[in-house]
Amino acid sequence: MPCRSRDRSRSPRRAARVPGGCCAFEASKNAHRWAAYECHLSKGTFIREACQVRTRVIAGHAQCRTFVLCAEGQVPKNVSKAKNREEQVLAACTVRMNPYRRYCKMWGQIMHMSAREERKGYGSKLVVAVEELLRQEGVDILLAYPAPTTAAQKFWAKMGYQQQEDSFLPDEELIPRYEGGPLWPEENAVTEEPLDRLEKRLLVGGTQWAPREGEIRTRPGGEDRKFREVVWNPLDLRTRKPPEVFLTALQLQALLQPVRRRMRGKRPPF
Repeated sequence: MPCRSRDRSRSPRRAARVPGGCCAFEASKNAHRWAAYECHLSKGTFIREACQVRTRVIAGHAQCRTFVLCAEGQVPKNVSKAKNREEQVLAACTVRMNPYRRYCKMWGQIMHMSAREERKGYGSKLVVAVEELLRQEGVDILLAYPAPTTAAQKFWAKMGYQQQEDSFLPDEELIPRYEGGPLWPEENAVTEEPLDRLEKRLLVGGTQWAPREGEIRTRPGGEDRKFREVVWNPLDLRTRKPPEVFLTALQLQALLQPVRRRMRGKRPPF
């Protein structure tokens, strides 16, 4: 009796995978930024603050940098198609970069995090990639203010973000923006109650904080501000040019292996 060859292409698990794997990189071109912006706005969470999202993602205001996850070979290239969501990214993450006032290092705050489709593992992949890319940039602490939903809380807990009784950050870095500090506290859009701040240490042990040299420049506060605002040089907010901040599919796959091992015995999210 002749043996029948198994048609692996019809396997639903294989068909669900993105061909060629996923790559992650900093949104360095306008098409990347618009695709990331549209990814954020596809979620109702950010519709109320669409103007802020646009300036942070498209113009990079508030010291923000945006990272995206794409299927290899499907990187957005056309601005018009990105605006019409004909060319899309799988996930987008916008991070505010904060140089320490006393040390030559940086910490980051996740301002917006979105995945085009939920429960596909795109968000988890991008968070792992962003952590590695920021680690390479000298970022040692990353903060997040998750939405007050069970799904969001579980997601960030799974990624290793926790409330800290004693923050990893120095006291001067925890001063909120409305008092002249670098921290942007988040609140519930409905109840206006403050959200929980979760933290994760990206660089552990063996890292010395080199003292910052030179005087930090500031500008006077405006009519609505009573504090002097710190003015950072763009070179203080990065160590590499945007096109160089990139992880290939193979590099990302290698990063995900330890994550899968930690979740052994549980169904992995990707």
